[in-house]
Amino acid sequence: MSPSSYIGLKAMALLFSLLTWLAPFALILVWQWSQWQEKHPEVIFSDWLRADPYIAGLMACLLFLWLIPLGIWMVLVSGSVISVIIATRSEQQRREWQQRSNARALAIVFVLIIHLLAGFVPASTPIGEEVWGPPLSEEQENAPPWPASEQYIWVLADGAIVVETHLQVPGVLNPMMAPQGVKFVSDVSGAKEDRFQEAASLMDDWTGPNAFSLAPIHGGVVHDYGDISLLYTHDDIMLDLFGMHPSGEMITVWIPTWGGEMHLLTVIKMGPDPFLGNPGAESYVDEWLSV
Repeated sequence: MSPSSYIGLKAMALLFSLLTWLAPFALILVWQWSQWQEKHPEVIFSDWLRADPYIAGLMACLLFLWLIPLGIWMVLVSGSVISVIIATRSEQQRREWQQRSNARALAIVFVLIIHLLAGFVPASTPIGEEVWGPPLSEEQENAPPWPASEQYIWVLADGAIVVETHLQVPGVLNPMMAPQGVKFVSDVSGAKEDRFQEAASLMDDWTGPNAFSLAPIHGGVVHDYGDISLLYTHDDIMLDLFGMHPSGEMITVWIPTWGGEMHLLTVIKMGPDPFLGNPGAESYVDEWLSV
């Protein structure tokens, strides 16, 4: 990839991130302005906004969304919990929720629609081609359209299978805690297993989608790759041959980025203790990070 193309892709990603950040805030602001003009134009607009602390708080969180770990999902979950606690203790708050429930629900719908739509924005192009040459596979036969992703697969000379995945993370702009959140969703949805099966199908001894499965060695630890500390997960690759037998290992490194995209590098190696002396697949990750 040429430097100009790479800069263009980064600029486009930044533009989409800014739109994802500003669009929900602008939409609610315009909607509140129209409501104010229709119902109480004699009131100062700032006083109208403060009249509903729930919507005002939601707008404040949207304005500072870049600073909030797990983004809009943390806002909605924590806001819901706080609202329930306050409502159970205050009769006035319960009445207020009854009176303003439609407006508050509509505000949440506006926010969710914008952030969920952002999950369809194409992910950036993997950069591993600069390290390992043209990928063996650029297709994702079973990849869901949401959230959008790009995935390249290489089979290296030492037998390792390397998978680089760029994945959109809708509603999350701050990289703090993003790997843990995406990892949880990946485990629950089976996306990690699907990614492994797609890569493992390129192995010479591949015998079908039911021949291999993953067994976690650990669910995630932080490892120092040069000057950067990253979360990685480690799984045994189990061969189903008259019982389950370990036949290799898989390591996945998670790199969050500002703006709502996750970069994953997965390294699959067969044989006993394939990462002995190479914790966290460090040699492969260091090559990748050097680009």
